[in-house]
Amino acid sequence: MRAVNVLFIVLFAGMGSSCLSAQAKPTFGEPGFVSPSGHQGAVKVLAEDDRGRVLSGGADGFLAIWDPRYNAVIERFQVSPGAIQAVALRTGTAQIGVLERDDIGIHHISVWNYETKERRFTVTFRDGISYLGYSGGGAYLIAAQSGKAAALIQAETGEILGTLNIGPASFAATGKSERTMLTYAPSGILSYWDLGTGQEIRRFSVPSRMESLILFGSNRFLAGLTPNGLVILDAVSGTILAQDRLLSRGFLLPMKPESSEFMGLGPDSLYHFVLSSTGKLELKTSWPVPGNLRITSAALTSDAIALGTSGGDVCLGQRDGTVKPMRVMPKKQRLIADAAPGKTLAFLTKTGGLGFIPGDYYALRSIKIEQTPYTRIASDPAGGLLLWQDEDTKTPPVFRSPEGESVSIPVSLRFPLRSAALLDDQALFMDSLGNIQVLSLKTRNTLFSFSLMAAQDAVFFNKDNILISRGAVSGNTPFLLVNIVTGETVPLAYPASIGTKVYMGLRGIPYGVVIAQNKGPPKTALLRLNTVNPALTAKLFEWEGEDANLGLTESKGRPVAVLGGYEAFFYDESHQPKPLERTPGFPVKLIDAGSYVIALDSEGTIAWHDAETGKICALLRLYEDDTWLLQEITERLWRVSSGPITR
Repeated sequence: MRAVNVLFIVLFAGMGSSCLSAQAKPTFGEPGFVSPSGHQGAVKVLAEDDRGRVLSGGADGFLAIWDPRYNAVIERFQVSPGAIQAVALRTGTAQIGVLERDDIGIHHISVWNYETKERRFTVTFRDGISYLGYSGGGAYLIAAQSGKAAALIQAETGEILGTLNIGPASFAATGKSERTMLTYAPSGILSYWDLGTGQEIRRFSVPSRMESLILFGSNRFLAGLTPNGLVILDAVSGTILAQDRLLSRGFLLPMKPESSEFMGLGPDSLYHFVLSSTGKLELKTSWPVPGNLRITSAALTSDAIALGTSGGDVCLGQRDGTVKPMRVMPKKQRLIADAAPGKTLAFLTKTGGLGFIPGDYYALRSIKIEQTPYTRIASDPAGGLLLWQDEDTKTPPVFRSPEGESVSIPVSLRFPLRSAALLDDQALFMDSLGNIQVLSLKTRNTLFSFSLMAAQDAVFFNKDNILISRGAVSGNTPFLLVNIVTGETVPLAYPASIGTKVYMGLRGIPYGVVIAQNKGPPKTALLRLNTVNPALTAKLFEWEGEDANLGLTESKGRPVAVLGGYEAFFYDESHQPKPLERTPGFPVKLIDAGSYVIALDSEGTIAWHDAETGKICALLRLYEDDTWLLQEITERLWRVSSGPITR
């Protein structure tokens, strides 16, 4: 049995054991449980669930579950490739709605079961979403768009039941009967809407620019913060009941739904307010808040206040004014690329480190990282490694032999590289403008050069040919086969707007990824290319959305690809994708390693998946305090080993 190195994770039982047995996944405090890290970046939103736990959504796109009983984070997983803008909890369930925005300005509302980490559905909007919340009875989600409409989304299916032309709104709510809806517009309009007819039934002029709005006192009162201070309205009539200049920015936090009390968090103090039966606003008490926390979000728990910070931590504020950070593991080192030369797995870290580990996790004993200037990596089956920069043109690529010798490659660069590939003694490079060069690693001479506008990706098809994907406009085809000896080009036709990626399987089967944009939403398709007769190219799977850089590999003759950026699947002729068990982050890079499919996720976890079942066999995490942790998983065994990273 392999000896365990320094065990640096807190295990509440079985400390020092090298074989940790469990029939199911261990829960917090049990042997084999691996604590999560905190958020990478600011905590954008906080909310308390029905079990008294705190859920946080971060700028890193991760959802975390914090348990005040243990004063620790107990779960963390990714729900969005971009920052989480808002969340909404459905009372009485483990269902959470998440608002996210992608790089091209499209807004998505995804609904998850945060206990099972299952994504239920996703709804996409072109207009911005200014408010997200569940209706009073939980039957549907309310999504107020920054334009003039509010969409009502069926909570179970994601079907849009209808839209209301409510105008720009930053807040919306219904009672438990879900017959009418209250909305607030920043221009200073409070309205009531009949959800049966979609008609406005009441409208009041109220103070404008109210933020952090809350309903309290059994939905009788509406409070918000304006530049001039706190404002309390009678939600039925729109009448101003109270104003106070003490608090003009921060967060308002309701207490029990029927209570006339609420909390206000300002830049340096926490206030406890109560609205008396006569409509008088009273300050019951206040507590100081440390000014160095840089608070970005807040939520009330049963006996404390949870505070999210710009650094990714969650703290509990106590009534005596003290603030206690909740426990997390050190933050992970971010891995940005990996490759499998021979029987070794090579990886690059976000901070410029190059590391090597065994392709079989069971042989892992130590990890050493050396500093490099490179950001991308590729390999060939013989064990060679290609390192290059995709951010500048001053650092030449390097070929690293299986024996560890490095040779600089004199590729002529005017623009940053987009892709590179190795095959035997040849290296292929393509820059961001579609300039392609093939060089000999032996002579370091250029064997072939080619320029192709709108080129997206390029790989070796064989020793004499390269395969290129490109934009398919003005009569172009999405793929092109080019002979690097004769210069002959063979277009490979397929009905698509753009070929985004090409990949050569170890058995000589080429795969391609295309995006088709017709009248409906864009779709991405995974293809098995036929270079002899393009008409016989097979579409293995298709899904809605644009995946320009999805992970792709081949394992045991089957392609493995990341579907929609969320999950990875095996694909075959049955057209029934078989999933790989997910890690906390979304899969980014996939590598075939014989008995395993190795996946690198969005925050740097390396996972070994069984190539037959897709189940996780082991997880490797590297931490910013220069330690590593390997978690080996079988049906009956959870074994955790760790050690220092040497440099």
